[in-house]
Amino acid sequence: MVTRHDHNRREFMAQSAGVTSWLAIPIQTNALDPIISSTNEASLILDADTIYWEGPSWSTCRYGASSLSSNSKPPTPASPASYPSWMEGYFAINYKFTGASFPQGRRVLSLRTAGAGLGTCLSIPNVGYNPKSAHALRFLKDNGDGKVYEDLAYTIPRKFESFWPEAKVLSVQTNGGSTGNNLTPKCYVTGDGCTQDVNPTLHQPSSRVAFDFDGPTRRGGRRSQSTDVTLLSSSEEVVSNNNNEVYVTAKSYSEYNTNQELQTFFKEVSSYMLTRDDEEVSGKIRVAAFLPSYIKQMEGSTAASGIDYNENEAVAVYDYAFVMKKIDEADAASL
Repeated sequence: MVTRHDHNRREFMAQSAGVTSWLAIPIQTNALDPIISSTNEASLILDADTIYWEGPSWSTCRYGASSLSSNSKPPTPASPASYPSWMEGYFAINYKFTGASFPQGRRVLSLRTAGAGLGTCLSIPNVGYNPKSAHALRFLKDNGDGKVYEDLAYTIPRKFESFWPEAKVLSVQTNGGSTGNNLTPKCYVTGDGCTQDVNPTLHQPSSRVAFDFDGPTRRGGRRSQSTDVTLLSSSEEVVSNNNNEVYVTAKSYSEYNTNQELQTFFKEVSSYMLTRDDEEVSGKIRVAAFLPSYIKQMEGSTAASGIDYNENEAVAVYDYAFVMKKIDEADAASL
């Protein structure tokens, strides 16, 4: 029997056009062709059958909501991820879905799994969907330590809308310039609150991003929602592929949707290889979704609680290939 809380969750998802064809995605039967030969852990995950959670313990990163925890604070963010110097600047990125797998079987899956609903996995906001056009992203060099980092305030709204064209981001905040959870003022789609003088740290290295958006509902109209995504751990490594340098990042995330009182966890592993006269970057992104037992138990059904699985192993894995082409600021503004 489904509890009242789970009924509300299912009703919300039915109303919000938020359920993808995720449960109908065919199981990936063939592993992706390996592009990397390495004994390094992050790069091996790109082809691994089993992927393990390497972030903080579930108990330490439960979001502070009444239905989840008495803790009033979001998870503690890790240091921002860094990238090679050749990724500085603007890019246009195209994605292609290459497969999905469910390592512990479909019976484990839940509507509370990252990727089950639209926008519940920021790494791939609409699992199985191929964006119809490229979106712009930007990497900036930090004047302090000289490292290159992704400009989350610039990239995330564009990525989100590219994967979910019917949704519109209304505002964005980051913890830029902070080593903790402090967020910048909101930068609105109207341009209010976005200038350097009123929001000086918005585009600085960040490991937490929060944004408001609205999207269509199945029953008509639109609904405003808020999402808060925190980087919990990250690592980077450089490996070799046929004498080409391949940069690999591994990042673990918590995502919390305030309106749905839904927290999801996922791990993103991405590879980047510079090609074509240093003007193009090709790569793969693999996203592993995890389902802590305390979240699974929120479903409340006897069948759900009786399923035996390992909460520290991924229950779903989503694979995409991508190509990034270098562009200038003017071209980025036109995307």
